[in-house]
Amino acid sequence: MLRLSALVVLLLSPAAVLAADSSNSAPKPAPATTVQGVVADPTGAIVPNAEVDLVNADGSIAGTTKSDGVGNFLMAAPHAGSFTLVISEPGFETVHLPVTVRPNVVSVVAPAAHVMAAPLHITLPIAAVATNVRVNGDTDEDLTASEENRDSSVLTSSDLKALPIFDNDYVTAMSSFLDDSASGTGGSGLMVDGVEANRATVSASAVQEVRINQDPYSAQYYWPGRGQMEIITKSAADKYHGQFNFLFRDSALNAQNALAPSKPFEQRRVYEGSATGPIFFAKKSSFLASFNRAEEDLDSVVDATIVPTTADPTGLFQANVPSPTRDTEFSVRAAHQFGDKYSAYAQYSYEEWTGQNQSVGGQALASNGYNSEYHEDDTVVHVDSTLSAVLLNQFSVVGEHDFNTHANVFEAPRVSVSGDFTGGSAQGDYLSTEYNFRINDMVTWTHGRHTVKFGAGIPHISRRAFDDNTNALGTYTFGPTLAADGVTVLQTALQNYTNNLPSEFSQNTGDVHFIYHQQEMGAFIQDQFKVNARFSVTPGVRYDWQNFLAQKRLGFSPRVSFAWVVDEDSKTVVRGGGGVYYDRFGSGPLLDLARYENARRRSVQISLDPAAEPATGCVPVGACATVTDQPPNLAELAPNAAIPYQMQYGLSVERQLGEKATGVISAYSTRGIHEFRSVDINAPTPESGYTERPDPNYGMIRQMQPYGFFEGSGLDISYRGRLNKYFTGFGRYTWSHYESNTGGIGWFPQNQYAPNDEWSNASFDRRNRLGMYAMFNPKSVYNLAAGVFANTGRPWTITTGTDLYGDSLFNTRPDGVGRDTETAPSYVDLDLRWGHDFAFTPNKDEDAPRLGFSAGAFNLLNHQNPSSIDTVETSPTFGEVTADGPPRRVQLGMRVEF
Repeated sequence: MLRLSALVVLLLSPAAVLAADSSNSAPKPAPATTVQGVVADPTGAIVPNAEVDLVNADGSIAGTTKSDGVGNFLMAAPHAGSFTLVISEPGFETVHLPVTVRPNVVSVVAPAAHVMAAPLHITLPIAAVATNVRVNGDTDEDLTASEENRDSSVLTSSDLKALPIFDNDYVTAMSSFLDDSASGTGGSGLMVDGVEANRATVSASAVQEVRINQDPYSAQYYWPGRGQMEIITKSAADKYHGQFNFLFRDSALNAQNALAPSKPFEQRRVYEGSATGPIFFAKKSSFLASFNRAEEDLDSVVDATIVPTTADPTGLFQANVPSPTRDTEFSVRAAHQFGDKYSAYAQYSYEEWTGQNQSVGGQALASNGYNSEYHEDDTVVHVDSTLSAVLLNQFSVVGEHDFNTHANVFEAPRVSVSGDFTGGSAQGDYLSTEYNFRINDMVTWTHGRHTVKFGAGIPHISRRAFDDNTNALGTYTFGPTLAADGVTVLQTALQNYTNNLPSEFSQNTGDVHFIYHQQEMGAFIQDQFKVNARFSVTPGVRYDWQNFLAQKRLGFSPRVSFAWVVDEDSKTVVRGGGGVYYDRFGSGPLLDLARYENARRRSVQISLDPAAEPATGCVPVGACATVTDQPPNLAELAPNAAIPYQMQYGLSVERQLGEKATGVISAYSTRGIHEFRSVDINAPTPESGYTERPDPNYGMIRQMQPYGFFEGSGLDISYRGRLNKYFTGFGRYTWSHYESNTGGIGWFPQNQYAPNDEWSNASFDRRNRLGMYAMFNPKSVYNLAAGVFANTGRPWTITTGTDLYGDSLFNTRPDGVGRDTETAPSYVDLDLRWGHDFAFTPNKDEDAPRLGFSAGAFNLLNHQNPSSIDTVETSPTFGEVTADGPPRRVQLGMRVEF
C-alpha cells in the first residue's frame, strides 16, 4: 500500500485537534469539520477530477468527492472511527492515507513533516506503467460508482505521448470509438471541461484525458455515452512545466495512391506545445498556454470519367490537384485560488484555418473547388465554489464568435454528369457568422449514501448570419436517357453532356442576407444512491428545450443506471441502465427555414427531357426556358411535429483480468422514434405520369417530417489495462446491426408518395468494427506502440442516374432494388510507432528535462481504404472506387519536455 507522498490537511471541529501518529508531533487545533487537500502530479500540474473517497474500516464508502478544476477537494468526516482516505486517478498510482477520527483527536498515519497548517499538495505518483485503466488490487475502491464504468474508452496524457496518434489529432483518433447510432442529427457530442463546445480548445500537450462512454446513462449529459466525447484539459500548475512537439511528413516517405497518375505531393509540418506555471507577480495564480500550427501542402487525387477523345478513348481522367491548408490555434488560461473555498480561471482560445481547392478529388474536377477560411474566438470563465464540506458548485460561461467563408475558384455554372464527374464551378460562395453564448451551472451535494447532482445549461443563445450566394449561376445536371423498359441505355450521361441536353437546371436568386437564431437549454437532476457496499442505483431526469420546433418543445428524459458487485475479489461487476435521449438538429434546418419557408431565397428547378421530340433541354438554359417564370421551391416543418428521440438500454459484465486489466462484455439496443426525413409534398403525381405537380404555383415543397424510425442492437467485447510489464492497451470489438426507413433530416425517399417503403439497412450500419491501441515494452528503448482499426464497409445504394419521378432528386433506383443493399469494401488500418525520451541530466525523475524522438508508420499495410464509390448503374465505372483514403505514410517527431 502506498503512503501519502505529499501534504494533506485534516481540519476538524473547533473542539477537535489535529495530531499525527508520530513521536515528534503534537496535536494542534483545527478550525472546521473537513478533510481538505489539493491533488497534483509529480510535475506539479494540478490533477482535476481525481476521485477522493473516505472509506470506513469495513470497506464501505463514508463519503466521496472529486477534486475540482484546480485540484482542490473538501469533505466532512461523518463520525468518529478509523477511515482510509483513497485518492485515485487514471494513469497514477492510487494513494491511501489511513485516518483515525475519535473524540477531540484525529490521527493521520503519515510522517510528521507532512502535517502542515495549510492545505498542500497530494502528489499522485505516476503508475509504474502508465495506462488509462482505473484498476488496482485494493478493495477500498467503490466499484459501484457510475463513473467507474470500465466499458469506456479513455486516452490519457501519457497515452498521447506514446501512441501512434496521427498529427497529434487526438479528437479524430478517439472518434473511431464513437458509435454512429448514438449520434443525433447535429452529430456527436463534444464536451470540454464539462461544457459543450464546437471544437477542442487546447492542443494535444495540454490535454489531461479524453473519455467516451464514461457514464453512459447519466442525466447530466445530453447525448448517450457512446455518442459523446469528453475532453478534460490540464489545469494550470504551480510549477513551471512545458512540452514542445514537432511532427514532419513528406511524400518521399509515402506509398503510392492507387488512383493517382503519379505519387501525390505531400508535406506536413506540425508545431505544437504547451507551458504552465505560476504567475510570478500574482500569488495563488497560475497560467496554462498551448499552441498548434499545422502547415500542409498536399495534392487531392481526381479520378473521373470525362468525354472520350481519340487520344484517350476510355475518358478516364486522373490528376493531382494542389490543395494546401494552414491551421493556427492557441489558447491562454489564467487561474486563481480565492481562499480555501473559491477558485476560478479565464481562458481565451483562437483558431484560424485556411484551405485552397477544397472539395476537389474523386469525381470532382479542379474546377469544382473552392477556397475556404474559418476563424473562431472562444472565451471561457469558470468558477468552482466549495460552499460546504458536502456542497460543490461549478459555474461556466462561454462566449464564441466564428465566421466561415467559401469562395469559388472558378465562376461558371456548375455541371454534374451522373456517375462521371462534377465541374464547371463549386457554386458554393457564402459567408457564415455566429455569436453564441453558453452557460452551465452544476451543484454536487453529498449526504450519507446519496450523491446528488443537479444543474442547468444553455448550450446555445446564438445569433447567426448567412450571406448566401450559392448556386447563383446555376447548376446543369446531365443524366442518361433510358428506353421505356427503364434498363436499356439510349444515351449515356456523357453523350447528353456532349450534346448539350441536360436533364435539369437549378438556380438560386433573391435575398442573400439571412439572420436566424438557435436557442437551446436543458436542466437535470440525478441521485447516485449507494444501497449497500455492493449495489448502487442512479436515477435521474433531464428536461430539454429548443426553438426549432413550433409545437411540443418540451422534452423530459428519464434515465437510470445501476451497478452490482458480484464478486469483490475478482472485481466482477454487472452494470446496466437505460434512458430517453431527445434529438437536436444543429443550425442547418433553421437556415433552410429562414431561406426557403417564404421563398426569400428563390430556388428554382427546371425538369428537362433530353428524350423528348424535340428535346426540352439546352445550354444555356435561357435559350429554351425562362428561369424567372419558374415557381419557387419552399421548405417547411410538418404541422405539430414531434421531437425525435432515442431509447437506449444495455447491460454489461466486467471482470478484472490479472492485476491491472479489465475485460468487459456489453450488450445494448437502440430505438429511434419520430426520426426526421424530408418529403416533397408537391412532387409530380403518379396519375400524371410524374410530370405535373399538384400546386403549379410552387416547385418542390420540402416538408421535414418526424415519421421515420430506426432500431438495432450491438455487442461489445473490450479490454483495458496492463497484461504484464511488456504489454498494456485498450481496445474494443463491436458487432452491431441497425435498420431504418430514413437517412436523416436532409434525406428524401425515392418515391415521395411511398416514403415508408424504404426500410433497409441504416446508412451507418457496419456489422463488425475493431479498434485498439496497444503499447509493447513501454519502458524500454526497444518499445513499440500500435493502433489497429478494421471495419466492415458502409452500405450504399444503386441508382440509375435518372429522375424517373420528376422531382429533380435523381435518386431513382433500378426496378426492384432496395436502399442500401450494397456494402463498400472493408477498412483496415495498422499504425506503428517507436519513440523514446532521453533525459538531459543525470536526474531521471518524471519531471526531469527530456528530449524525445519518434517515428511512426500509418496504414502500414498500405490497404486501399475506399472513401467513395460510383453508385450510378449506367456509368462506365459503376461499382468502382473513385476516391481512396491515404496510403502508407511515415511521420517523424521530436519532443522537448521540461
